[in-house]
Amino acid sequence: MKLGLHSVTLWFGVITVLMVTAGAIVIAFTDVMSDRLYGPKRIGFVILLLASAVYRSFRIYQVMKYTKNEE
Repeated sequence: MKLGLHSVTLWFGVITVLMVTAGAIVIAFTDVMSDRLYGPKRIGFVILLLASAVYRSFRIYQVMKYTKNEE
C-alpha cells in the first residue's frame, strides 16, 4: 500500500473504531456520565456506539479488500 492520503484515511478509520469501542466500553462499565445518561438512554447510546464501530470496521475492510485487488 502506498503512503499517501489513502493510507492516512485508513489509519484514522482504525483509530476511530478503537476510540469509539473504548468509549462504549467505558460508558457501559463505569459511572462516566451517569448523571446525564441513565437507564434505556445509556444502553441505547452504547448500542449506537458499538453499531457505529462495527459499520466503520466493515467499511475499512471493504476498502482494504478493494485496494488489495487493484494492486
